[in-house]
Amino acid sequence: MEVPVNVFFSYSHKDERLRDRLATHLSMLQNEKVIESWHDRKISAGTEWAQAIDDNLNSADIILLLISADFLASQYCYDIEMKQAIARHEAGDARVIPIILRPVDWSGAPFGKLQAFPTNAKAVTAWSNQDKAFTNIAQGIRQAAKEMSEVLRQRRALDPLPDSISDPSPDPASDPSPEPPQANQTERNEVSYENPEGSMGIDSGFYIHSPYEERCYEEIKKEGALIRIKSPRNMGKSSLMVRVLAQAKQLGYRTVTLNLDLANQKLFDDLDKYMQWFCASVGKQLGVRVKVEDDWDEIFGANDNSTDYFEKHLLEGAEQPLVVAIDNFDRVFKYPDLETDFCGLLRGWHERSRSIKLWGKLRFVIVYSLEPYSLKDINQSPFNVGLLIELGEFTPAQVQALVALHGLKWAEPAVGQLMALIGGHPYLVRSALYYIAVGDLTLEEFLKTAPTESGIYRSHLVGHLRTLEKNPVLGAAMKTVVLSETPVRLDSEAGFKLDSMGLVVRVNNQVQPRCRLYRQYFRDRLGA
Repeated sequence: MEVPVNVFFSYSHKDERLRDRLATHLSMLQNEKVIESWHDRKISAGTEWAQAIDDNLNSADIILLLISADFLASQYCYDIEMKQAIARHEAGDARVIPIILRPVDWSGAPFGKLQAFPTNAKAVTAWSNQDKAFTNIAQGIRQAAKEMSEVLRQRRALDPLPDSISDPSPDPASDPSPEPPQANQTERNEVSYENPEGSMGIDSGFYIHSPYEERCYEEIKKEGALIRIKSPRNMGKSSLMVRVLAQAKQLGYRTVTLNLDLANQKLFDDLDKYMQWFCASVGKQLGVRVKVEDDWDEIFGANDNSTDYFEKHLLEGAEQPLVVAIDNFDRVFKYPDLETDFCGLLRGWHERSRSIKLWGKLRFVIVYSLEPYSLKDINQSPFNVGLLIELGEFTPAQVQALVALHGLKWAEPAVGQLMALIGGHPYLVRSALYYIAVGDLTLEEFLKTAPTESGIYRSHLVGHLRTLEKNPVLGAAMKTVVLSETPVRLDSEAGFKLDSMGLVVRVNNQVQPRCRLYRQYFRDRLGA
C-alpha cells in the first residue's frame, strides 16, 4: 500500500500563474491518493501565514523550488524557504526538486547551494509547448513521489512499537538495583523537552505566564487598540504576541502577522513599494485578492492610498475587528524617511479610531526591541500612545518553576548558582535548562563553559561581539562597562543602544552588565 506523500510548493508570487499550471497538471495524478500538494493559497483566512508555511514546509516529503529571478530576489523564498528546504534535503528528511520556471542569470550571484543545481537547464517559459513541459515535470514529480512513498512505508515498518508494548517492565528479581546518583549528578524525570530557539508555540508546556497576558487580552477588545510589546531580543516578545493573537482569534477577530525581518530590503528604500507590500501582505492573509496597484493613484501619496485600501477592502463590510501584529518593527528605524511616514500613518489610523467607528475595528500589536532614538515629532509617532508592555527577566520563583518543568530536581543553591551567572534572562535560562535536562552537560560544566565560545551560548555571544566590533563607539562603551566594577555613566545614545541590545541594565542614570555572563565574556574579548 502506497503511503501519501506531502508536496510543498516554494515560489515567488510573481510566478503564481505558472505555479497554478503546474499544480493543475499535478492534480491530475492525485486520484491515485499518493500526492498531497500544498501551497500558501490553501491558507484559510485568519490563519497565521508565516507559521502555516513553516509548518507545512517542515512536514513536506517533497519540496518543489520553482526557480526564477524573482524567486532568487525574494528574501523569504531564498533566505528562508530554500535554505530550510536544502537543510531538510541534506538531512534525508525530504527531497528537493528544483524547477526553473523562467530564465535566470546565474553569473556573479552568490547562490550558494543552488550552484549544485542544473544551472544550464532550460526554463519552462522557454519551452515551445508549456503544457508538455508541465506534463513531463508532473510525471517526474509523480515518480519521485512513488519512490518517497516506498521510503516512508519502509520507515513505518521499521518503527518500534510503543514503549508500553515493546518495553515491558523488567523483572525485579533479575534487575539489579541502580547505583544511587553521585552528589554532583543532575536528577531528571522523564519529560518531553522543547528546544529554546524561536518563539514558544501556543501549546508549549514550558511557557511561563505573566500578568501582562491578561492586560493585553483586555486591551485588544478595545476599539482602535494599540499594544506595544518591547524588550531586548530573546526575552519573549514574539511568544506573548502569539498568545495575544490566539486570544483575538478566540474572540472571533481576524488576525494577521507580519515579520519585517522577512521583508525584502529593496522595499524599505521606496515608500510606495513598501506600503503596497504592506497592504498586499495584510490582504493576502485575509484572502483578499484585490491587487493593490489597481487602487494606487500616483496623484495621492502612499499614506492616502494605503488608508483608502484598508478602508475599502479590509474594514468596510467586515463585522469582525482586524488585529495586525507587526514583529521586528524596529527594522523600520534604519530608514528615516520611511520611519517618519509609516509611523505617522499608524498614529493617524489610531487617532481615527477615536472619531470614526469603522477605524475602531483596526487594532495593532507592535513588537520591537529598539525604539527610535530621535523622534522628529512625538505627536506623529505610535510610541507614546496605546498600552506599553516592557518584558523583563524571570523572577527566582519563575526560574524554579522552569527547573521543575524540565524535570530537574534542584535545591535552591543550584538555582542560585545558575542565576548568579545569567540572571533571569528568559532565553539564557531556557537554553541552560534544556541542555542540562537532555543530558548534554551538567550544571558544573555549564557554569565553567558558558562564558566562553566553547559553551552553549557561542552563537549568541559572538553575534553580539560582531555587532560591537562593527560599531567601534558602541564597542568602546561596552568595554568601559565590563571593565568597571561599579555602574558607569555613558552618553545617552550608547547607553540607549546597549540597553536595547539587552547587554546592560540601568541603575538610575548609569548602566552595568545585564549579567555576569556578559561581564566575563566581553571583558575577555574587549578588554585586551
